[in-house]
Amino acid sequence: MNGFAGAGRFSCPPMEKRRGCFTRRRKRALALALALLLALLLAAALLERNLKPILLSTAASRVRAIALDAVNTAVSQSLGAVTYEDLVHIQCDAEGNVTLLQADTVNMSRLSTATALTAQQYIADIAEQSIRISIGSAFGSPLLAGRGPEVVVKVVPVGSVSSEFVTEFRAAGINQTRHRVYVRLRAAMRIVIPMGAEEVEVLSQVPVAETVIVGRVPQSYVNVDSREDMLNLLPDMSGT
Repeated sequence: MNGFAGAGRFSCPPMEKRRGCFTRRRKRALALALALLLALLLAAALLERNLKPILLSTAASRVRAIALDAVNTAVSQSLGAVTYEDLVHIQCDAEGNVTLLQADTVNMSRLSTATALTAQQYIADIAEQSIRISIGSAFGSPLLAGRGPEVVVKVVPVGSVSSEFVTEFRAAGINQTRHRVYVRLRAAMRIVIPMGAEEVEVLSQVPVAETVIVGRVPQSYVNVDSREDMLNLLPDMSGT
């Protein structure tokens, strides 16, 4: 009887118990690893989404500073010794009155090309820029901004520079006109970072030369600032 009762109980052999326990532990470890991997992927996606605009904004500011420095350096090197007479020829009549202003288009084109090439070479010689952003800035909270470990991102400024001369006439008195010559440089830069890219355009206009053209003194002079003031000079015809 005792042997029969003992035979009615079922118990796993020791080897099968160990195998079952090992299988359950392996499943739990696999589930834990998958959960940890999912959490890391979600955290990486959150960091990328929040850090990308901050990185692009910071990189854009850095690239604009590089472009402006390149433009100023190019203007200083290529146009530092240029005078008004190098750009514009003045013709006068027998009495010394200015009759014609003629731009030296050949010289202007040569100087404009040299300035653009100098600025573009300056940008090409600049190595990759490193930007450091703290991870705390990715959460968008003012309390966490600037806190935590830093992420270092390489920024590659790539772009082209174009330039042209523009002129401006302004009244400088009753019989005087100021003629000013500018060089306008446009730098189209592209920011390349691991998280994306963005276009940045920098426009700079630098005065190169100017002169004051003196004409004859008029016998009468009327200063009209606006169209309304010009209409007020007309006689009032409402009473007729």
